[in-house]
Amino acid sequence: MDTSSPSPSRISELVALVAAEARLDLAVVAAREAAEAIRAAARQRAEVAAATLDDELARERTRIAAEIAGESATQLRAIEESARVAIARFDAVRGDLLAPLARALAVRLVAIAIDEAP
Repeated sequence: MDTSSPSPSRISELVALVAAEARLDLAVVAAREAAEAIRAAARQRAEVAAATLDDELARERTRIAAEIAGESATQLRAIEESARVAIARFDAVRGDLLAPLARALAVRLVAIAIDEAP
């Protein structure tokens, strides 16, 4: 084993290596900090984008619900009108069919009343 003192050039190399290692350590720390800042900014942008998307989805849900409600109301009014027309038609047909029966019944009742009259 060599116990002699290192040469001045060797000491100079060691000093340069220690300085280079210190610069490398600082560069690694700076790179880590920069990467963390980039991650934080990306996370922030993602949160903003998610919130924007949530708002857009809520607006679309509201719009779709309003459209469905409007279409349902229109369809309900059409069904109600169709039912009114069908009922009126039924009443007219029923009236047309019942009128002769009512007349025949009235004639029959009059005949019975005349037969039973003193």
